[in-house]
Amino acid sequence: MSDRASIRTDVPISLHPDALSNLTDTLNQQNTPGAQVWAASRDALEVCYQGYALLNDTESALKEANPQTRLVNGRPTIVVENTKEFAAATEAAWKRIAPVIDGKVKQLRGCMTLLAERVATALEDPKRKTPEGLSHASEVRAYVKALPEEKRSAFIMQAINEGDRATVASVLHAQAFLSGLSAEAQSTLRQQAAAKFAPQDYAQHQAAATALDYVIEAGTKVGIRYGALTRSMHLSPAEKAAEKLKALAGG
Repeated sequence: MSDRASIRTDVPISLHPDALSNLTDTLNQQNTPGAQVWAASRDALEVCYQGYALLNDTESALKEANPQTRLVNGRPTIVVENTKEFAAATEAAWKRIAPVIDGKVKQLRGCMTLLAERVATALEDPKRKTPEGLSHASEVRAYVKALPEEKRSAFIMQAINEGDRATVASVLHAQAFLSGLSAEAQSTLRQQAAAKFAPQDYAQHQAAATALDYVIEAGTKVGIRYGALTRSMHLSPAEKAAEKLKALAGG
């Protein structure tokens, strides 16, 4: 597990940076966009994990320092003596954490855009937009459309396996119906072609999407934890009494 954040039973394991360990081999490659995804996503989870843990530690310390027993769902329960200071500290902590998470999400999305562009470039045929290339592409699509429906995808798959970029690009860079394909079939072929012509970028794009989901989920969990505690804050009985006395005195 990560040496930056120890495992704790009171913090969701999905927030721990090592929740991304199954993406290590794909993303943690030097001089690739994946390396940026790896660093940004782990940093984001680190912030979430530590933020969640710190709130738990603060709550526990306050309970220990000034234990208050109240009925919660009909059971005597030790609760935090809520104070304006604790509420303010909780709000300040979230205002510090939230922009960091948002920044990492933005960075991850930027990396995904870059990877998607690299994959699209790999699927392009340099000659496709020339007069000869346009003519060839039109002929390819007409040929594919003329094939029996059950053989159209198989023909393109053969071109993918053989590395025939010109034929593949002719079909993928035009509307699916022009080749007699459904949008779903074309999407599947696009994925197969990406894995063939841009294996690392495609794999890193897929892994980046997974990492982004982890980060967004982690940020949501931390936000809910902080938000629930902030909403539950109210003045302690002593603070209420002090404010009433101040009001009575005309302060």
